[in-house]
Amino acid sequence: MLDAHILANLRCFEVAARLLSFTAAAGQLHLTQSAVSQQIRQLEQRLGYPLFVRQHRRLQLTSQGQTLYRTVSTALQDIDTTLQQLAEQDSVLHISCAPSFALDWLMPRLSAFQQQYPAIPVRLRAEFQRMSRQDMLAAGVAVCIRYDPDDLADLPGTTLLDEVLLPVASPDWLAAHPDPSRPGVLLGRLHDSAAWDGAPPFAEWDCWQQHAPPACRFAAGPWLEREYNLASLSLAAACQGQGVAMARAAQVLEHLEQGRLRQVFPATVAALARYVLRCPHPTDRRVQLFCQWLQQACQQFARQRQQLLGV
Repeated sequence: MLDAHILANLRCFEVAARLLSFTAAAGQLHLTQSAVSQQIRQLEQRLGYPLFVRQHRRLQLTSQGQTLYRTVSTALQDIDTTLQQLAEQDSVLHISCAPSFALDWLMPRLSAFQQQYPAIPVRLRAEFQRMSRQDMLAAGVAVCIRYDPDDLADLPGTTLLDEVLLPVASPDWLAAHPDPSRPGVLLGRLHDSAAWDGAPPFAEWDCWQQHAPPACRFAAGPWLEREYNLASLSLAAACQGQGVAMARAAQVLEHLEQGRLRQVFPATVAALARYVLRCPHPTDRRVQLFCQWLQQACQQFARQRQQLLGV
C-alpha cells in the first residue's frame, strides 16, 4: 500500500490538514495551490473517501481525515525526531587514543576544546591496538592518536609531538637512594610492558641505557622488576616511592612542576616512538577544528617542556 507516490501525498495531506488551507500548504511545500489540490484528490481517490469538506474559502477535515491526520502527524514527528537523534549521534567526534597519553595529557586538556567548540561533542576511547583506515571506518573513529615508531602504509600519520625519556622517582625515594647508578643499589625498575603495540617489554629502559650519557646510566642489576601494562601505572608507583619509572615527558611534566616526582639524572634521551595523528576523513570540518586545536596544544606543551627540561 505504501509507495513513494502515496508517501508524497500523505506529506502534502499532513501540511494541508495542519494549516487547513491548500494555499498555505502550497507556500510551505514550495508548490502551487493547484498541485497541492491535485495531490489531495489523488490521495482521496486512492483511499476511496473524502478527507476534506471543501467550503467557501475554508477547509474542514472529515472524520476519516481527522483520524488519518492524527496518525500521519505522529508518524512524521517520530521520523523527524529519530533523524535528529541520528544526526546528533553522527556529530559526536570519536577519538581513539593511546591510554596513558589519553589519561595524563589529552583528557585534562579536552575541557578547553569543549569550551571553545561546545557544539562538537567528543567521545574519547583509550585503546592500545594500531588501527588501519578500515579499522577506523568500521569503528566510526574520526581521529586516532597513537604512541608509535612506525608509519602505516594505508594511512600515513602526522607527527603531533616527539617524545623524550627521563627516569623519575619520588623525593623520598631519591633521599633514600642518593646515588642510584652505584653498583649494588637494589633498584625498583618500574616500566610499561608494552610502550606501543608490538614493543618489546623493556624498549624504553633499553633505549635509555644505550643512549644516555655514561654517567647517567644505571648499574647492571640486580633489579627489582615491576611491570605494568600502562605507563600511567608505573608513574603512580613512582609517586608512591616504589622505585624509578622510565617516564615520557608528556606524561610527567606536571608531576615535575608540582614536585611529586623528580628527575633521577639531569638528562633526557630521545624516545624511539612519537605521538602520531591519523584521520580517515581529514576534510571533515569537526576533524579539522579538533586537529587544529590539538596541534596548537602540542606546540604550547613543547614550549613548556623546553622551559623545564631544555628539550
